[in-house]
Amino acid sequence: MERRLFNPREWPVLLVVALAAVIWLALSRSGPGGTRAIVERGGEIVLSRELGGLKATETVEIEGENGVSLRVELSEAGARVSETNCPDRTCQRTGLIARAGESAVCLPGRIVLRLEGPKTGRKLDAETY
Repeated sequence: MERRLFNPREWPVLLVVALAAVIWLALSRSGPGGTRAIVERGGEIVLSRELGGLKATETVEIEGENGVSLRVELSEAGARVSETNCPDRTCQRTGLIARAGESAVCLPGRIVLRLEGPKTGRKLDAETY
């Protein structure tokens, strides 16, 4: 008696599940479209850029408090602090931030680099990455 992996009646269900997985994967890989990079100095917004429309990497110099300066790189993939003269360099070690809600903070310079996503109107209790 020959045993098959799938019964012929199970193929439509298998195809629907596979198609749903492909669609979900395509939507989840679609980068930070609608994501905005915001740089605040002392609580005041000094830079706001839409990341989805950037064609090339954009570099911006930000002067903070206490003589601290940051070089921020913005690209379609996300944003990062590429260079700083602050003593602990925590903001630089954060690396690339690419999802809404992520941030890189320079405490000595009182500078915050954060990403905001599109306003969807949904209210979430929690978000897990």
